[in-house]
Amino acid sequence: MISRFFTHLFPVTFNRDTLSFRKTGYLGIISAALFILLMLTGVLLMFYYSPEASAAYGSVLFLEEKISGGEFIRSLHRMCSHMLLVVMALHLLRTVFCGVYAARASNWKLGYILFGLIVFEAYTGYLMPMDQLSFWATRTGMELMNTLPEGALLKTLLMPDDVGGRLTLLRFYALHIVFIPVLTLILLSAHLYNIRRDGGLLPMAEPEKVKDRDRLVRFSLLISAVTVAAAVVLSLIFKSPLELPADPASPPNPAKSAWFLLWIQEVVSWRASLFNAAAVLFVLCYFLPDYGRRFVYERAVWFPNEGRRVWIFMLALTVLIVVLTVIAMFFRGANWELVPFCF
Repeated sequence: MISRFFTHLFPVTFNRDTLSFRKTGYLGIISAALFILLMLTGVLLMFYYSPEASAAYGSVLFLEEKISGGEFIRSLHRMCSHMLLVVMALHLLRTVFCGVYAARASNWKLGYILFGLIVFEAYTGYLMPMDQLSFWATRTGMELMNTLPEGALLKTLLMPDDVGGRLTLLRFYALHIVFIPVLTLILLSAHLYNIRRDGGLLPMAEPEKVKDRDRLVRFSLLISAVTVAAAVVLSLIFKSPLELPADPASPPNPAKSAWFLLWIQEVVSWRASLFNAAAVLFVLCYFLPDYGRRFVYERAVWFPNEGRRVWIFMLALTVLIVVLTVIAMFFRGANWELVPFCF
C-alpha cells in the first residue's frame, strides 16, 4: 500500500527534459529529499529536547554527550536545514531564469510561499539550543522585525515575554514542530499535485512525453540517495556548534542574526527604513507570474528574450543579497565596523 501511494505521487507520463540536469538541476527532487530527512531527524531530536527555558540547553548538551549518535543527528538536522534553504532559493531562481514561473503561475506562488515558510521554520529552530549563538541571533532577528509596519505587534505575537523566556521558547517550539510543518506539508501536496497533473516540470509547446513512471521513480530515488549521502558527509565535516548557555547580560560584539537574515541586518545598519523596501520587494516577487503572462514561452530555455527584464532584475537582486550577506558575515567586526577579511 505504501509503495503504491509513493508511486502514485509521480505522473504516468512526463516530459523527457524532467530528467535533464541541464534543464532542472534536479532541484525539486533534492528539496523534497532534504525536507523528508529534515522531518525524520527532527522527530528523533524531539525524543530528547526539552522546550523549557531552564532545561533546553541541558537537553541539547545531554543529547550530544550522552546519546550515541546524538551529535551527528543534530548536525544532520542543521545541515539539511541550511541545504534546503539554498536549494529552494536556487529552485525558485531556476523557474525565473527558464521562464517557467510565467507558465506555471500557481506552482510559482505555492513554491514562493513554501520558501517563506522554510525560512520561518529555520528561524524558529534557531532558538532551540538556547546557547549564546542562537539566543543573540534570535534577538537580533526580533529587533529587525521592529522596523516593519506593525512590527511591534508581530514581535509581541512571537515573543510574549522575552527571547529565551518560557512562553517565547514554547511558542517557537510549537511553531517549529507543528504549525509550520503541517502547513508546509499541505502546500507541498498541492505543489506536487500540480506537477503530477502537468506531467513534469517544464512547459513546452510540443513536449516529448515519456510513459515510464517506474523509470522516474528509480531516478528520483537515486537523486534522493545522493542528496542524503551529501548531507551526511557535510554533517560529519561541519558539526553543529554549541556555545556557552545563553546569557542575556553578555551580548557578543557584534551580535549577528541567522546567516540567512544577515543581508537584512546589513541593510538595516545603513537605514532602518530600507527594511520596508526589502519587504515590499519580497511581496511583489509573489506576483511575478501576473507580470510574465503577457510573454509567450514556446519552450523552457535559459534566460529567454521574452521577459528578460524580469530575470535581469531577479539576477541583480540575487547578486545584491549574496554580496550583502558576505559583507555582514565576514567584514563586520565590533560595533558593526568594517574590518579586513579574515576567517
